[in-house]
Amino acid sequence: MDDVDVASGTADQVPPEKYECAFKVLDGLLAANDGCVSSTKLRRELESKHGFEDAGPILVELKIFDPQSSRERGIPAPGFKFHHYGRSFYSDRRYGEEIKKQEKEADDASDEASEAEPEETTPSAANRQEEARVVKYVHSALEEIYSGDAKEEESEFVFDVHSLRKGSGFENADLVAVHWQARDVYELVAVEVKLEFSAHAVQQALNYARFAHRAWVACVVESDSNLELRERNPALFDYAVSRGIGILACRRSQGRGYRVRPIHWPMRSQPALLDEKEFQERYREQFEEAGILERPRRPVPRSR
Repeated sequence: MDDVDVASGTADQVPPEKYECAFKVLDGLLAANDGCVSSTKLRRELESKHGFEDAGPILVELKIFDPQSSRERGIPAPGFKFHHYGRSFYSDRRYGEEIKKQEKEADDASDEASEAEPEETTPSAANRQEEARVVKYVHSALEEIYSGDAKEEESEFVFDVHSLRKGSGFENADLVAVHWQARDVYELVAVEVKLEFSAHAVQQALNYARFAHRAWVACVVESDSNLELRERNPALFDYAVSRGIGILACRRSQGRGYRVRPIHWPMRSQPALLDEKEFQERYREQFEEAGILERPRRPVPRSR
């Protein structure tokens, strides 16, 4: 996997024969679905038809599968190449197509940010264009982080809202998400995306904790070191951590893309009910699609 790091620690719990079975099932599903199958569909297949009581640990391993390190741990080779990205597994061909698709979406988002203020040529305008690109990659990272099978796999649960500007002051998140923990249990997530790890970005994310259960700040880094941001601004990093803000590090990767990884997880906040409801109403369309708000019912015409 090239875009999101997920901690595992489950390899020693999964026997080799389970890997062999999972590889065979994944290979078959990819062949039958034009090189793309959701993590949820693979999990259901393993649990319903192949004797996996809980396929969670093997799915975690497959998401971060690395052939070389796996051989060193005695894990059998799969015999085919696959990738995990967002909510799905991909064949090598489809993965390449998906990366190109995301690059195009990021370029389009950058162009839209430029067209929104065509007369601006300032550094801040250029920053907004690049931030719009980064948002697309953070979107995929959130799909990875908050994916699960508590809701139907077709339901969207991560939304790019950076251009909507529906709130006032520090209420305009760049991304919102719903983390389904059970069929009727969820958390609301809000993310601020910035090129720089700054006090302004942290304060915006901190304000999101007023109406969301989890708040992140995502910013660009230059290395894979988890200590980079702490070393860059120790006081600000410690302040963000102490206030429960999650931190996503976005490092430029292949082409003009970004590799996104969590380096500090957010603490849960408990918003006031009114603030939470206002947040839901502010992004009603997105939260209706996610399934936490009911869509308005159309009036039934009266018969004459």
